[in-house]
Amino acid sequence: MHATDITLQLEDAARQLALAEACADSRELEMLLTRVASVIFQATQTDVVAFALPPSATPHGPSIHVSSQAPLNALSERSLREQTAAELERHGIESPPAQAFELIRGTELTPLRTVKRTDQVYPLWSRTLEFEGELVGMLMIGGFQDWLLSPSAEQALEQVVVPVGRALFQALSFIQLRNRTHEDPLTGALNRRGFDEAVRREVDRSRRGRRDLSLIMIDIDRFKLINDQFGHPAGDDVLVRLSSRIMWAMRRSDFLCRLGGDEFAIILPEVAEDVAHSVAERVAQVCGDLVAGEDTPVTLSMGVAGLNLAVGSPSDLIRRADEALYAAKRGGRARVSRAG
Repeated sequence: MHATDITLQLEDAARQLALAEACADSRELEMLLTRVASVIFQATQTDVVAFALPPSATPHGPSIHVSSQAPLNALSERSLREQTAAELERHGIESPPAQAFELIRGTELTPLRTVKRTDQVYPLWSRTLEFEGELVGMLMIGGFQDWLLSPSAEQALEQVVVPVGRALFQALSFIQLRNRTHEDPLTGALNRRGFDEAVRREVDRSRRGRRDLSLIMIDIDRFKLINDQFGHPAGDDVLVRLSSRIMWAMRRSDFLCRLGGDEFAIILPEVAEDVAHSVAERVAQVCGDLVAGEDTPVTLSMGVAGLNLAVGSPSDLIRRADEALYAAKRGGRARVSRAG
C-alpha cells in the first residue's frame, strides 16, 4: 500500500476517534478505539494494536485496549501487559505493575489460515499520545513475531500521533466531565440523572437492534434501622461495600445506578429476563455475608423485569421492575421477584 494511502486511512481513523467527543461513556470510547485499530490493521498489516489508557479513562483503573489479528491466550495477554509496562517506562513514564492493567478486548480476528506465531507480543513501534503537554495514553503496535514495520507504515503512523492524541484528549475530557455530573460521589455508580439517560439510551438501542434488555431494582431491607442503630457513617460504609460487591458481579457492559438513599438499579443490555433473574441471585450471593456494625446482616430485596412486546418505553420497564421489587418486599424481603 502506498504511503499516501496509509496516511489518509490513519488520518480518517483519527477523525473517527474525534467523534468520541459525543461519547456517552467509556464503552462508546472503546468501540471507537476498535474502529481506529481496524484502520491501522488495514494500513500497516500488523498483528496487535494496543492503546494504554490512564486510570481516568475507565471505571477499572489503568487499562489496555487491545485489538489483534488472532485471539490472544493467557500467555500473550501477560506478555502484552508486560510489554506495555516496559514501553511506558522506556518513554520515561512511571507505570503501574503489569498485572494491574485491565485488558479491554476490541476486535479479535480469527485468521482464515494458520498463522505462524508465538505467545509473545513483540513491541514493533510505540509513541506517547499527548495534547498540549498532557499525557493521555500510548499507542503501541505489536507483532506475534519480532519484525520491523515498513518505512511507509512507520512514517504514516508518525503523522497521526498528534491528531490521535488530540482526539483522545477530547474524548477523555468529555467523559470525565460527564462522569462528574452523572456519577454518585459516594459509590461511583451512576446517579439518578445518569440512570435516566442510560435506561432511555439502552431501551432505544434494544428496540432498534431487537435485542434483549433487563433491569434489576434493588432495595436494602430496613436500611433506616441501620442508620438509626449505627449512625449514617456506618450506613454509608454499607452502601460503598455493597456497590463494590455488585460491581464485581457485573459485566463491563452493565450499568450500576444509585437512585437515591438505599435504592439501586442494574441495567443489563442484551440480557433476557430469565438470565437477569440469575444475575440477581448471584448479586444476593456475593452480598450474602455483608453486615452492618459487627454482626447485623444486610439483606436485599430485588425486582427483575425484561423488555418485551408489552414494554414499549423506559417508564414501562422501570414500572414493571418496581412492581417486582414491591412483590419481593411483600413476600418477606431478602428475595428476588420477577415481573408478572
